Amino acid sequence: MKLFLLFFFFLAGCQSVVQGTHLRFEMSAPQQNVLFLVHDREVSYGGGLNAVENKTTWHGQMSDEQHGTFTSLISTWEKASKFRVCAKGSAKYIVRLREGSDDRTFELPRTDHTATQVYTLLMKVADARFKTTLDALPKPSVDALLQNRGLGEEK
Repeated sequence: MKLFLLFFFFLAGCQSVVQGTHLRFEMSAPQQNVLFLVHDREVSYGGGLNAVENKTTWHGQMSDEQHGTFTSLISTWEKASKFRVCAKGSAKYIVRLREGSDDRTFELPRTDHTATQVYTLLMKVADARFKTTLDALPKPSVDALLQNRGLGEEK
């Protein structure tokens, strides 16, 4: 029984190992908040009040090309310190990156080049949430396109 309890306490005290890459990526600025949760290729998105409340409203997948870009960008954060903090009230990215038993949390200013590239990439992935709505819109006729360019007849 003592051996069982010792084994149980040993397991309870160990940090869990994460399979794959888990990223929690928040962009916080006055009047603007965005939350991304990434698990390998799966991306979850929440914006505005949902992000403030720690909720996501859309889930999708990265393409192979997007995942390759994502992996190369976050690899630059491997040397990031365990925790870094930006000035209070400033626009920033809040990053929590978990890979295997490694767990890093840090803040980056909105001017950070790599963080901005990650944000742009994840926004492109999340823009897929509009695809079905945009595809359902009526397509303009050739006459309307020519008229908008000033090449068609005035009606």
